[in-house]
Amino acid sequence: MFNNHAGINLTESKLQLVEIGYKDDSFYLENVDQTIHTENFTTALTEEKLIGILQSSFNKIVKKKPFTSRNVSFALPNNFFKIFEVPYDDSLVKKDLNDHFRWEISVLFPHCDKDNFFIQYIEINKSSVCREKKAIIFALDKNLVVAINKFCAQNSLELKYIDNVHLASNAFLYLDKRQVNSDFTLSIYIDQRYSSISAIDGVYPFFFKNLDPDVHNIFDEMTSVVKKLGEYNLTIADFKTVLLFGQDLTEEFESKMKSYFGQALKKINPFEHLKTEESVLNNPLYKIKFNSFAAATGIAIRMV
Repeated sequence: MFNNHAGINLTESKLQLVEIGYKDDSFYLENVDQTIHTENFTTALTEEKLIGILQSSFNKIVKKKPFTSRNVSFALPNNFFKIFEVPYDDSLVKKDLNDHFRWEISVLFPHCDKDNFFIQYIEINKSSVCREKKAIIFALDKNLVVAINKFCAQNSLELKYIDNVHLASNAFLYLDKRQVNSDFTLSIYIDQRYSSISAIDGVYPFFFKNLDPDVHNIFDEMTSVVKKLGEYNLTIADFKTVLLFGQDLTEEFESKMKSYFGQALKKINPFEHLKTEESVLNNPLYKIKFNSFAAATGIAIRMV
């Protein structure tokens, strides 16, 4: 039995929420909303402060519409993770593999406590273009997870998943594997500062790079990152689809992106396959800002 599930995309500046329910043998989009934090939500803050900001933003949303879900999952921005690629030995058991990745953290980020991270990884050698045994690591500070879990507990919510914002958005690529086949897809997530590019072979990610937030021209940085696909003997022309996700994307920016890639971009509408409550239909966030809710919806449909 499916219980209502809410997806929250938590950024430094705002909280976005998507609530999905089930009735009459159908999944319904029951709520779409967002609010600006009272102050920036960053990993440098104390646990008490993190929970306070989260609670304040959550209260603003539920004040407008009662919250009916008991299950909730979070998508977090790229800068909340340590993201890196390393070789690995697939003969290692899972515990030894995690120990190896923690050792890599201690080398790459010597100022961090390697044991204070939850680790998620993607084996990129599942792709036909990557023969080496390598993994892309997403390491998340345990203190942040503890704060989110305590927020859920004090609101009688059950925390189900926490994922990276770009990976959560990519969920829409996997909804129909027959349609994807073995095509190469380039997925681009544009955030306020911490954007990223991911390359996917069929349904297997094999490339993930953050864009440098300090580079003034994002297209210069994209050019630099896309060139690295040459390591897999790939160019832009090899990608059948370019997916675009992001926050507050303007028509001007989308036009520049189309010119840059020389092909049409697929701007995902995360709500198109969901039935919608009447109260949501006239919501401007639903009608106009739908693409920016891809991560919140992607993490919410994980239980669908």
